Amino acid sequence: MKQNPGVELVAVVDCSAEQLAKAEELGVPRDACMTDLDEALGQIDADFVLDITPPAVHHIIAAKAFERGLHVLGEKPLSDNFDNALAALQKGRDAGVKHMITQNYRFGAPPRRAHRLLKEGIIGAPEQCDMRFYMNWADLPETHYVTQPYMLINDMVVHHFDLMRYVLDANPTTVQAITWNQSWGWHAGDAAHAIVFEFKGGLHATHVSCGCAVGSMTPWNGDWRIEGASGSLDWVGDRIYHNHRHKTDTPVENKEIEIPEVPPPDQAILDEFVAAIREDREPECSAADNIHSMAMVFGAIRSAEEGRRVEIAELLDA
Repeated sequence: MKQNPGVELVAVVDCSAEQLAKAEELGVPRDACMTDLDEALGQIDADFVLDITPPAVHHIIAAKAFERGLHVLGEKPLSDNFDNALAALQKGRDAGVKHMITQNYRFGAPPRRAHRLLKEGIIGAPEQCDMRFYMNWADLPETHYVTQPYMLINDMVVHHFDLMRYVLDANPTTVQAITWNQSWGWHAGDAAHAIVFEFKGGLHATHVSCGCAVGSMTPWNGDWRIEGASGSLDWVGDRIYHNHRHKTDTPVENKEIEIPEVPPPDQAILDEFVAAIREDREPECSAADNIHSMAMVFGAIRSAEEGRRVEIAELLDA
């Protein structure tokens, strides 16, 4: 928040005395370090709430803020329950306030560049996108990441689904998923999967993941390959390469694409949120936009549970 001169931290609400003590060290007055959100909302003059609570209570925090006419910048995911996500979206609309979700991955330099490259047609219309993610994810016993079902998809892979929508500039129409757990895994819910999304126009995207990897790891963004009639984009780590080696008179082999610097994602999110409030417009990653990423999450979970291909419209049009 210190990076944005237009934002002032006026209060902190937490049930942990240790966390409130840290807030005091950051300069928050003691009487503005509180343990009850309702009390804080009634006493503190604020413009928005920054919600970094666990996913199960995001819709509750948002509703309390909306009742007071406050904007909300909420930690992803929008909720751990799709009905609650839809309810939070509607309550924000009814209140006429801004509701943005912190999908910070899409604000990084490589996805911004990949999005522009596809818009410019560097490989033609993309028809296949493959993502791989292998990570020793959430190895913290007794946390909700470990004890609750499908948390890899709901809390981590939602980043990748949102990235997929942003980079490809498209929303999927169907999803089919298979999920499982490795014998050595530490998650109660399935933490490995193979998921296929279909889009209009013949585009297909896959996401293959293991959240209890103990060997080599991918970057947090995953490894990407996007294929079109004029070649491929390979996004690995912080680098993007263009290849076109077949059916072309001008072959391109591992041409590295320059990636301009962008503001740090956390700063970019706050700047976008504040600008949307001042300009009275929808922010990027608004709840209205993010509900499509959530539909990918819960569509994949429904597919895994019911063993069938799921139409995304089943969730959005319910």
